[in-house]
Amino acid sequence: MQELPRGKYKGLKPLFDKTFCPTFVYAILEQTIPGVVYADDQTSPGSFFIGTESGIYFIAGEEGNHVFNDFISEYYEKQARAAKRFTLFSSNDAWDQVMKTILKDDLNQMKRMAFSFRQKPSKPPFELPKELVLKRIDEDIISISTEFNSAYYEEYWNSASHFSSQGFGFAVLHGNHVVSECTSIFLGGNRAEMDIYTLEEYRGMGLAYCAGSKFIEFCLENGMIPIWDCDVCNKSSITLAAKLGFKPVSEYTIYYSG
Repeated sequence: MQELPRGKYKGLKPLFDKTFCPTFVYAILEQTIPGVVYADDQTSPGSFFIGTESGIYFIAGEEGNHVFNDFISEYYEKQARAAKRFTLFSSNDAWDQVMKTILKDDLNQMKRMAFSFRQKPSKPPFELPKELVLKRIDEDIISISTEFNSAYYEEYWNSASHFSSQGFGFAVLHGNHVVSECTSIFLGGNRAEMDIYTLEEYRGMGLAYCAGSKFIEFCLENGMIPIWDCDVCNKSSITLAAKLGFKPVSEYTIYYSG
């Protein structure tokens, strides 16, 4: 198995345009975030294993290469021995069957739902109460956030400063408290994947809708497609997605340790 040189990353993007592909893959190929690409062949690759430094991976291509599949199994075992994160996104049902064979019962499985953005939110965000304010996320806001804090951006963006220069998001503040926020967990392929959170005591007030609407507005103004994914059992996320103009298009499987 071979690790592809970074100079070849961008040229791989068209290979993933006609299949399910998580946004972090494009972020790696565009080198917006650190990551690695393994393939079964440098000259004419048919199978791919792509991962972030934080331990999130995607597998795609031909499913029948046993050498490649053994490599994935060995890679997982190495991560497990080092007690490192291993979260694997499968690209289709065929890969699901391969994963069940080579990883057996070592990993948990979860079904997730992918959405497509179809239209602008159906209603405008309500006017925030005067004690609340909506702001673009910057390093000062990150420093006081309890959910999307510095550790979060170090995991997904390598640093808060790198996110501030490359990514974007919006937060609702109540004084010095971040009570709701919507941020770009990954950017790539002209897509902005949304991650959204509201403090429990502030839920039911429409704050996530407000932050999400502003995020979508920013995407559309800057030629990006907003992306929404969630667990199939997350009813509140599915409901919010519909309000924001998303429709479910497919389901996929992730495998994870812990």
